Amino acid sequence: MALGVRPPAAAAQSSQCTVAYVVDGDTINCREGEKVRLLLIDAPDHGPFGELARRALAALLPVGSSFRLELGERVHDGEGRLLAYVFRDDGRMVNEMMIRQGYAFLKPSAVNQRYAELLREAESVARGRQIGIWAE
Repeated sequence: MALGVRPPAAAAQSSQCTVAYVVDGDTINCREGEKVRLLLIDAPDHGPFGELARRALAALLPVGSSFRLELGERVHDGEGRLLAYVFRDDGRMVNEMMIRQGYAFLKPSAVNQRYAELLREAESVARGRQIGIWAE
């Protein structure tokens, strides 16, 4: 299935990518040429937490590793990046891991809601544990 074509509403559109470069804590460049923005998360872009978030994402998805993209209901952002839930080969969702480990915030969306409750719970755990961006 081509990435630019919308699937039926009940089906989640997915694809495989290989990490070429981790841009920041919520953006990955793929060897296949795509730029991917992790859905429903927002990691700091600058300062010490920005670098920590980038390193955390790079540790979860090292250069050369493959991952599965599950595209959101809205497929691209204003910068042309794919909006996706990212799953490692072990089945774990990277979006959730980044929030649960305190490297990113939940970024609610009116359109992309598939895993919103799971990610809300992950943020609640990180806040409760006061880790990463939630540390005092």
